[in-house]
Amino acid sequence: MKAKYLYVLLFSFSFSSCSDDLLYQEPSTSLTDESVLESAENVKAVLMGAYSWTGHFHYLTIGQISLDVMGNDLKISNGNYHYSTYNWLMYSYAYQQYPREFDGWWSAYSPYMWEKAYKAIDECNQIIVNADKLPEGCDDLLAQAYGIRGWNFLNLYHLYCASYTSAGPSGQGLFLRLTPADASGDNAPRSDLATSMKRIIDDFTYVYKNSTGTDSYFINKRAAALLLARTYLDMGEYDNARMYAEAVGSPFDGSDLMTKEEYQSGFNTINSEWLWGFNFTSETTNIYASIPSFYQVATAKDKDSGYGTPSYGTQVDYDYLLKNGVDYLVGYGTVRVAKSFVDIFENNDCRKLFPFYLDSKDGYITSKFTSKVSLGIADYPMCRLAEAYLIEAECLLKGSQPDVVKGLQILNALRVKRGESQLTSAQFTSDEIWKERRRELYGEGFALSDIKRLQKPLERVGEEHWSDVITLPANSPRMMFPIPADELDYNKSATSDDQNEYWR
Repeated sequence: MKAKYLYVLLFSFSFSSCSDDLLYQEPSTSLTDESVLESAENVKAVLMGAYSWTGHFHYLTIGQISLDVMGNDLKISNGNYHYSTYNWLMYSYAYQQYPREFDGWWSAYSPYMWEKAYKAIDECNQIIVNADKLPEGCDDLLAQAYGIRGWNFLNLYHLYCASYTSAGPSGQGLFLRLTPADASGDNAPRSDLATSMKRIIDDFTYVYKNSTGTDSYFINKRAAALLLARTYLDMGEYDNARMYAEAVGSPFDGSDLMTKEEYQSGFNTINSEWLWGFNFTSETTNIYASIPSFYQVATAKDKDSGYGTPSYGTQVDYDYLLKNGVDYLVGYGTVRVAKSFVDIFENNDCRKLFPFYLDSKDGYITSKFTSKVSLGIADYPMCRLAEAYLIEAECLLKGSQPDVVKGLQILNALRVKRGESQLTSAQFTSDEIWKERRRELYGEGFALSDIKRLQKPLERVGEEHWSDVITLPANSPRMMFPIPADELDYNKSATSDDQNEYWR
């Protein structure tokens, strides 16, 4: 095997597989293909590289926020209301992304996200292709490698592909790189969606069958079950989605969901509802480029205007906010919420975390995501039990053996836990489940993928939406990112036809 050097950026995670020591190491550990196999510590280092690339701000921050602000409910401020965007994420919200830089790097996020995703995949491939040669005791490391590769392929599908439900199995899928990067591996052709989704399912299935880890800072068996349910839901295969939603192991009675206090505590600390979460510490935080940096401003405009008070959700003067804001901590603070979205929450819903707005033309601040101590130090949810409730309910409505009574009971268990009133059987519809997904999962990267999966049009309502793109028809070819130009220029197996339709 020829030597190839891996430049591994290591996350500061508490790692339980192979050993329970803490993996706090400096970046730039370089390993040859041969040295990867020398010890469990080396295998662990490569895997941590995969986690690190997955959590990179060029990818996780930009990708997750883009998937939300390209939907109906969240947006990026235009920078006219005291919080400058410095162009971050404006081009995603405005649907002005290009295959290569056109007006600064922010006009072409595709190459940045693409590079980090495939770096993560490459690290995983280093472990997977050497599965039969790994040191003793690394079975769970191998399972995690499959899981991280599967998550990255699924995320690339959400970012770069039309939905399986609209394009079908013959639609354009992924560039499935399944071997460590070299001249031949880099020339992987673009697969169809059937092949791509099978690869994702096979990767998650391996985790589900072989994972032994229980640390929720790493992908594990229960997270894999939920990711399988998510993937099958993306495909419209409701019976399989239901099977794996149930495999997560929830009683679906609300008892395993976050309390109101936990939900409102800033989504910065992993808890029992989180099946898998990223841990950004003082050593690994992206600070200004972290996810909380774009969301957090303050949890209330003053100490007397917290959640549940009459002045919660009302307008505030900027200078007053600077002096009196509770938990005021700002990086960029530019994600905003449309009033049309705020209005779909009942007043007692603990998820209605929209404490104030500066101007009606700007939109509401949300306090869902905050930092722990300093900017960017926070956990971020990758899989939560609430999603399993929502998948189970939808599958009980749409599957081959529907059970409206049970599905309604499960959806109401979630709603009651969050403070919403119970729905009637007549209200148990696909659109109502979609609304519940929006209420529960906003800011977690589901908005655009749900619009595509459900074949909904983009419909942005309200004066706070400044983009020229206010509506798009269902299944619009603009509802994705372009394939990076460099991929098509240098991949010998790619042609111009592999570019997504809108950018050809």
